Amino acid sequence: MLVFFKNIPPTTQKSDLIEVIKPAIKRNLFYRLFSLPGTIVDITLLNLLDNEQNILNAHGVVTIMPDDVASLVIKQLDRKVVNGRRITVREYHIRSEQNDPRRASNDIPQDIIDQRVGDRRQYKLVPCLGMPA
Repeated sequence: MLVFFKNIPPTTQKSDLIEVIKPAIKRNLFYRLFSLPGTIVDITLLNLLDNEQNILNAHGVVTIMPDDVASLVIKQLDRKVVNGRRITVREYHIRSEQNDPRRASNDIPQDIIDQRVGDRRQYKLVPCLGMPA
């Protein structure tokens, strides 16, 4: 399962995020005894520059297997304070044009459907620390 970490400090490294996640994976005795151990498969850090406010927002997308352990991590880490910032943790959903619910309905005008096609993002992706520019 992909887990989205929002509002992490911009100076966060992958190793810092691993140290935040590890205790949540190992915390519950029931999961340690009766289910597969949780593993962190992949971590992607995103630094987004808000064009309007000129503020750097950092987020992380972490792949955690199996899904029940990822759900446990979401429950335990959501709204926790990490390095002085309250983070939001939730499941990350990959969106595409094919699974957009507005495309499935026939009673929505085409101009509203086409709004999703354009690039309306307010952020610009900037390199993270340790990432090539």
